[in-house]
Amino acid sequence: MESGGKISFLQACMILLLMNGLTNHVIVNPLLLDAAGRDSWISVLCTGFALLPWCAILALLMRRSGQRKLQPWLAERTHPAISWILLFPVCLQLYLIGGMTVIHTSTWTITNYLPASPKILLILTLTVLCALCAVWGLRVIAVTSGLLLPFVILLGFFVAISNGPEKNFQLLKPFVERGWTPVLDGMVFAGGGFVELIVLILMQHRLKTRVRPWQLMLFGLISLYIMIGPVIGAITEFGPKEAAKQLESPYEQWRLVKLGPYVEHVDFFSIYQWLSGASVRVSLALFLLAELLPFRRAGRRAWFIVAVAASYVIGAMIPINEYDFYLWMYRIYFPYSLLVASCISLVWFVVSLIKKPLPRKEEIA
Repeated sequence: MESGGKISFLQACMILLLMNGLTNHVIVNPLLLDAAGRDSWISVLCTGFALLPWCAILALLMRRSGQRKLQPWLAERTHPAISWILLFPVCLQLYLIGGMTVIHTSTWTITNYLPASPKILLILTLTVLCALCAVWGLRVIAVTSGLLLPFVILLGFFVAISNGPEKNFQLLKPFVERGWTPVLDGMVFAGGGFVELIVLILMQHRLKTRVRPWQLMLFGLISLYIMIGPVIGAITEFGPKEAAKQLESPYEQWRLVKLGPYVEHVDFFSIYQWLSGASVRVSLALFLLAELLPFRRAGRRAWFIVAVAASYVIGAMIPINEYDFYLWMYRIYFPYSLLVASCISLVWFVVSLIKKPLPRKEEIA
């Protein structure tokens, strides 16, 4: 199947809602609660004041670049070697996004509902399916996202509404009781989740229509809602101290759901939500890694995807303590991800402002 083809901005948003939604809705949640505690939701709101202008900058960057493929455009504006230097941090981040998702998903699966299953079987199932989607191309990933996302959204509203009686919004008070330092600490992790939206720049040449600033800012507000919802839910349902102890608080919120006096234990729905986000997340990471490199033959591109997926399998099979993995995300990945992605996007924007040098013949004329 052809790996090319273009998608609409709506389809791109559906991909990002699943890909980045897993980060904002689940992965960042315990990090935020650990850093900011009761004021985690304030951290998310404050980060939103920086997110919206950043979304506008991304939209302007897309307009100034003509939504062309990023590496050739950067090479034209600067130098081919410099263009690859400017792309390397994002390539590394894409690789880590895919690898960490495979590790996190396999660990979560075995810990929560399949403790006796062979780890290699779970990892292979996920990576093979994701590698196939990546080889088949962005349109397949978009169609898959379009099929999965509606049910993910419905289940999200279902758990939020069902747990309404369990919520005590008085637990959100007092506001900023420990000063603004915890709020600022929490903003690092909220920002580390939001900066994944930079992947839209990497697939801008695959979009059918021009992206306007208001569209990207609206998507930023939706991402803000996706992150703040489970944070408020965790605090109001479990309290800030208990919520901060949970590694996957949104999953714990599913365990509270009851449908009348006889139906409970519907937390298996969370498996669908997690695996939907994880599969699209890994597939998109594999696709974009291959997309950024100048492969001229489809066969070489496919083998590259297989090689990267195989490295994910090997990495996920290495015994890793779950708490050590959490600390690595807390101390290293999310802080540096925020720093690198925000800085590199600003560098790209500055490059877009540089006047393109005229060819020598035009200068003489």
